[in-house]
Amino acid sequence: MTINAALRLMAGTVIIASLALGTYVNEYWYYLTGFVGLNLFQSAFTKWCPAVAIFQMVGLKAESCSTGGMTVNQGVHIIAGLIVMATVAAVLFAGMTSQLLIVTAVVGVSLAQSSVTGWCPAIMIARLVGFKQTTAN
Repeated sequence: MTINAALRLMAGTVIIASLALGTYVNEYWYYLTGFVGLNLFQSAFTKWCPAVAIFQMVGLKAESCSTGGMTVNQGVHIIAGLIVMATVAAVLFAGMTSQLLIVTAVVGVSLAQSSVTGWCPAIMIARLVGFKQTTAN
């Protein structure tokens, strides 16, 4: 498993867990969901996330891109991060119904399963709009 696959697995798992906690325990857990979205988004530009250091210590392989530009993984982080932040903000701050968070749950499940299968809609979209493919080092 690569660092990016592990990051998608962790992000998807935390999204799903925090949504469940927000639904059944306290809505303040949705802030954790939003935090994950924010981390995904910022990591697309900084190429750093708190979990990356842990994954490197465990010995997971990084991925590299042979050409310049943003990678597919960065594109996935932008797409997923924006969707998660937008839906959580709409529920917490704009008073939208919490049923909107079903979209966030789909993103979380998609991120988690993509760590195993290597495919999710955001990966396809990122490739279609021109993000560069990566290979494991």
